[in-house]
Amino acid sequence: MQIIKSGAIFISDSHENEKKLYFLEFLEAVKSGKIRPTQLFLMGDMFDYLSFTDYSRKFYAKQILLINEISKSVPCFYFEGNHDYNLKEIFPNVKVFDIFAQPVKFLLENGEICELLHGDRFIPKIDFKVLMLLRNKAFLKTLNFIDNLINFKITKAILKHQEKKILYKKHPNFKALIEQKIHNYSAKFIIEGHYHQDEIFNFDKRVYINLNSYAVEQKYYETKFENGEFKLVAKSLN
Repeated sequence: MQIIKSGAIFISDSHENEKKLYFLEFLEAVKSGKIRPTQLFLMGDMFDYLSFTDYSRKFYAKQILLINEISKSVPCFYFEGNHDYNLKEIFPNVKVFDIFAQPVKFLLENGEICELLHGDRFIPKIDFKVLMLLRNKAFLKTLNFIDNLINFKITKAILKHQEKKILYKKHPNFKALIEQKIHNYSAKFIIEGHYHQDEIFNFDKRVYINLNSYAVEQKYYETKFENGEFKLVAKSLN
Protein backbone atom coordinates (compact mmCIF):
# COMPACT_ATOMS: atom_id res chain seq x y z
CA MET A 1 0.00 0.00 0.00
CA GLN A 2 1.35 3.43 -0.98
CA ILE A 3 2.15 5.86 1.83
CA ILE A 4 0.96 9.48 1.87
CA LYS A 5 3.89 11.47 3.22
CA SER A 6 4.14 14.72 5.11
CA GLY A 7 4.46 17.53 2.56
CA ALA A 8 2.31 15.81 -0.07
CA ILE A 9 0.13 18.22 -2.03
CA PHE A 10 -3.47 17.71 -3.13
CA ILE A 11 -5.14 19.79 -5.83
CA SER A 12 -8.53 19.20 -7.43
CA ASP A 13 -10.98 20.40 -10.09
CA SER A 14 -8.94 23.15 -11.71
CA HIS A 15 -11.07 22.84 -14.87
CA GLU A 16 -8.32 24.42 -16.94
CA ASN A 17 -9.37 26.29 -20.07
CA GLU A 18 -8.31 29.29 -22.16
CA LYS A 19 -9.78 31.75 -19.67
CA LYS A 20 -8.58 29.96 -16.53
CA LEU A 21 -4.90 29.11 -16.52
CA TYR A 22 -4.50 28.73 -12.76
CA PHE A 23 -3.40 25.11 -13.02
CA LEU A 24 -0.68 26.08 -15.51
CA GLU A 25 0.59 28.66 -12.99
CA PHE A 26 0.52 26.02 -10.26
CA LEU A 27 2.48 23.52 -12.36
CA GLU A 28 5.04 26.19 -13.27
CA ALA A 29 5.46 26.94 -9.55
CA VAL A 30 6.13 23.26 -8.85
CA LYS A 31 8.56 22.96 -11.77
CA SER A 32 10.47 26.09 -10.66
CA GLY A 33 10.73 24.88 -7.06
CA LYS A 34 8.50 27.58 -5.61
CA ILE A 35 6.27 24.72 -4.43
CA ARG A 36 8.14 21.61 -3.33
CA PRO A 37 5.78 18.66 -2.81
CA THR A 38 7.02 15.32 -1.56
CA GLN A 39 4.18 13.82 -3.64
CA LEU A 40 1.58 15.35 -5.94
CA PHE A 41 -2.03 14.17 -5.91
CA LEU A 42 -4.11 15.39 -8.88
CA MET A 43 -7.66 14.63 -7.82
CA GLY A 44 -9.44 14.86 -11.16
CA ASP A 45 -11.15 17.34 -13.48
CA MET A 46 -7.87 19.19 -13.75
CA PHE A 47 -8.92 20.06 -17.31
CA ASP A 48 -12.25 21.01 -18.84
CA TYR A 49 -11.76 18.13 -21.27
CA LEU A 50 -8.70 15.95 -21.75
CA SER A 51 -8.38 12.45 -23.15
CA PHE A 52 -6.18 10.76 -25.74
CA THR A 53 -8.04 12.70 -28.49
CA ASP A 54 -5.77 14.78 -30.72
CA TYR A 55 -7.07 18.30 -30.22
CA SER A 56 -7.42 18.07 -26.45
CA ARG A 57 -3.78 16.95 -26.19
CA LYS A 58 -2.68 19.81 -28.42
CA PHE A 59 -4.82 22.33 -26.51
CA TYR A 60 -3.21 21.40 -23.18
CA ALA A 61 0.30 20.72 -24.50
CA LYS A 62 2.03 23.02 -21.97
CA GLN A 63 0.29 21.48 -18.97
CA ILE A 64 0.91 17.93 -20.22
CA LEU A 65 4.61 18.67 -20.72
CA LEU A 66 4.92 20.15 -17.22
CA ILE A 67 3.18 17.20 -15.54
CA ASN A 68 5.45 14.80 -17.39
CA GLU A 69 8.54 16.79 -16.39
CA ILE A 70 7.45 17.04 -12.74
CA SER A 71 6.62 13.33 -12.56
CA LYS A 72 10.24 12.45 -13.33
CA SER A 73 11.31 13.75 -9.92
CA VAL A 74 8.10 13.90 -7.84
CA PRO A 75 5.79 10.89 -7.35
CA CYS A 76 2.50 11.89 -9.02
CA PHE A 77 -0.91 10.29 -8.71
CA TYR A 78 -3.79 11.18 -11.03
CA PHE A 79 -7.37 10.25 -10.17
CA GLU A 80 -9.35 10.47 -13.40
CA GLY A 81 -12.51 12.55 -13.20
CA ASN A 82 -15.53 13.05 -15.41
CA HIS A 83 -13.69 15.65 -17.52
CA ASP A 84 -10.30 13.86 -17.85
CA TYR A 85 -9.99 10.16 -18.61
CA ASN A 86 -8.03 7.53 -20.57
CA LEU A 87 -4.86 9.36 -19.55
CA LYS A 88 -2.32 6.58 -19.05
CA GLU A 89 -0.67 6.99 -22.44
CA ILE A 90 -0.49 10.78 -21.96
CA PHE A 91 1.27 10.60 -18.57
CA PRO A 92 3.64 7.60 -18.70
CA ASN A 93 5.43 8.41 -15.41
CA VAL A 94 2.26 9.20 -13.45
CA LYS A 95 0.27 6.60 -11.52
CA VAL A 96 -3.15 7.05 -13.13
CA PHE A 97 -6.27 5.59 -11.50
CA ASP A 98 -9.34 5.18 -13.69
CA ILE A 99 -12.84 5.27 -12.23
CA PHE A 100 -12.97 1.50 -11.64
CA ALA A 101 -9.77 1.59 -9.56
CA GLN A 102 -11.24 4.24 -7.28
CA PRO A 103 -11.42 4.66 -4.35
CA VAL A 104 -7.77 3.82 -3.75
CA LYS A 105 -6.49 3.03 -0.26
CA PHE A 106 -3.32 4.73 0.92
CA LEU A 107 -1.50 4.40 4.21
CA LEU A 108 -0.87 7.61 6.12
CA GLU A 109 2.46 8.19 7.88
CA ASN A 110 0.71 7.72 11.23
CA GLY A 111 -0.55 4.27 10.24
CA GLU A 112 -4.16 5.21 9.51
CA ILE A 113 -5.89 4.38 6.22
CA CYS A 114 -7.15 6.96 3.72
CA GLU A 115 -9.30 6.40 0.63
CA LEU A 116 -8.84 8.71 -2.34
CA LEU A 117 -11.04 9.26 -5.37
CA HIS A 118 -12.27 11.98 -7.68
CA GLY A 119 -15.82 11.66 -6.37
CA ASP A 120 -18.02 10.44 -9.23
CA ARG A 121 -17.73 6.74 -8.40
CA PHE A 122 -20.87 6.26 -6.29
CA ILE A 123 -23.52 8.22 -8.18
CA PRO A 124 -26.97 7.37 -9.62
CA LYS A 125 -26.83 4.51 -12.14
CA ILE A 126 -28.06 6.52 -15.11
CA ASP A 127 -25.39 9.20 -14.54
CA PHE A 128 -22.76 6.50 -14.19
CA LYS A 129 -23.79 4.88 -17.51
CA VAL A 130 -23.49 8.22 -19.31
CA LEU A 131 -20.01 8.73 -17.88
CA MET A 132 -19.02 5.23 -18.97
CA LEU A 133 -20.11 5.98 -22.54
CA LEU A 134 -18.02 9.14 -22.60
CA ARG A 135 -14.98 7.19 -21.34
CA ASN A 136 -15.44 4.35 -23.85
CA LYS A 137 -12.31 4.07 -26.02
CA ALA A 138 -14.14 2.95 -29.16
CA PHE A 139 -16.52 5.90 -28.83
CA LEU A 140 -13.63 8.31 -28.30
CA LYS A 141 -11.66 6.95 -31.24
CA THR A 142 -14.69 7.43 -33.49
CA LEU A 143 -15.21 10.92 -32.10
CA ASN A 144 -11.54 11.72 -32.66
CA PHE A 145 -11.66 10.45 -36.27
CA ILE A 146 -14.69 12.61 -37.09
CA ASP A 147 -13.20 15.56 -35.19
CA ASN A 148 -10.06 15.45 -37.35
CA LEU A 149 -12.17 15.47 -40.52
CA ILE A 150 -14.05 18.64 -39.50
CA ASN A 151 -11.13 20.66 -38.16
CA PHE A 152 -11.75 19.68 -34.51
CA LYS A 153 -15.12 21.43 -34.34
CA ILE A 154 -16.46 18.90 -31.81
CA THR A 155 -13.69 19.34 -29.25
CA LYS A 156 -13.58 23.10 -29.78
CA ALA A 157 -17.33 23.25 -29.10
CA ILE A 158 -16.95 21.15 -25.94
CA LEU A 159 -14.19 23.39 -24.62
CA LYS A 160 -16.09 26.57 -25.47
CA HIS A 161 -19.22 25.27 -23.74
CA GLN A 162 -17.26 24.35 -20.62
CA GLU A 163 -15.91 27.90 -20.33
CA LYS A 164 -19.44 29.06 -19.44
CA LYS A 165 -20.03 26.48 -16.73
CA ILE A 166 -20.72 27.76 -13.22
CA LEU A 167 -18.26 25.85 -11.05
CA TYR A 168 -19.48 26.69 -7.58
CA LYS A 169 -22.90 26.62 -6.07
CA LYS A 170 -23.30 25.75 -2.41
CA HIS A 171 -25.11 22.43 -2.10
CA PRO A 172 -28.00 22.94 0.37
CA ASN A 173 -27.99 19.32 1.58
CA PHE A 174 -24.42 18.26 0.95
CA LYS A 175 -23.88 16.43 4.23
CA ALA A 176 -27.08 14.41 3.70
CA LEU A 177 -25.90 13.54 0.17
CA ILE A 178 -22.57 12.24 1.47
CA GLU A 179 -24.26 10.41 4.33
CA GLN A 180 -26.18 8.36 1.76
CA LYS A 181 -22.97 7.02 0.22
CA ILE A 182 -20.55 6.97 3.17
CA HIS A 183 -21.20 3.22 3.60
CA ASN A 184 -19.20 2.64 0.40
CA TYR A 185 -16.00 3.56 2.24
CA SER A 186 -14.16 1.70 4.97
CA ALA A 187 -11.16 3.93 5.77
CA LYS A 188 -11.01 6.50 8.55
CA PHE A 189 -10.32 9.31 6.08
CA ILE A 190 -11.98 9.85 2.70
CA ILE A 191 -10.69 12.57 0.38
CA GLU A 192 -12.43 13.48 -2.86
CA GLY A 193 -13.14 16.39 -5.17
CA HIS A 194 -15.90 16.56 -7.81
CA TYR A 195 -18.46 18.52 -5.76
CA HIS A 196 -16.35 21.69 -5.25
CA GLN A 197 -17.81 22.18 -1.76
CA ASP A 198 -14.65 22.47 0.40
CA GLU A 199 -16.23 20.77 3.43
CA ILE A 200 -15.19 18.37 6.19
CA PHE A 201 -17.73 16.08 7.86
CA ASN A 202 -17.46 13.52 10.65
CA PHE A 203 -19.53 10.34 10.35
CA ASP A 204 -19.05 8.16 13.42
CA LYS A 205 -15.43 6.96 12.97
CA ARG A 206 -14.97 8.36 9.45
CA VAL A 207 -13.74 11.79 8.40
CA TYR A 208 -14.96 12.92 4.98
CA ILE A 209 -12.99 15.68 3.23
CA ASN A 210 -14.29 17.35 0.08
CA LEU A 211 -11.71 19.51 -1.66
CA ASN A 212 -12.39 22.90 -3.19
CA SER A 213 -12.29 23.61 -6.91
CA TYR A 214 -8.93 25.20 -7.75
CA ALA A 215 -10.71 27.03 -10.57
CA VAL A 216 -13.00 28.78 -8.07
CA GLU A 217 -10.48 29.49 -5.35
CA GLN A 218 -6.79 28.94 -5.99
CA LYS A 219 -6.24 26.82 -2.92
CA TYR A 220 -4.33 23.57 -2.70
CA TYR A 221 -3.66 21.41 0.35
CA GLU A 222 -0.50 20.13 2.04
CA THR A 223 -0.40 17.13 4.35
CA LYS A 224 0.83 17.63 7.91
CA PHE A 225 1.18 15.25 10.83
CA GLU A 226 1.02 17.20 14.08
CA ASN A 227 1.35 15.11 17.24
CA GLY A 228 0.49 12.09 15.14
CA GLU A 229 -2.70 13.67 13.79
CA PHE A 230 -3.29 13.88 10.05
CA LYS A 231 -4.25 17.28 8.63
CA LEU A 232 -4.71 18.88 5.24
CA VAL A 233 -3.54 22.48 5.44
CA ALA A 234 -4.87 24.93 2.84
CA LYS A 235 -2.23 26.90 0.90
CA SER A 236 -2.13 29.33 -2.01
CA LEU A 237 0.52 30.60 -4.41
CA ASN A 238 0.27 34.17 -3.08
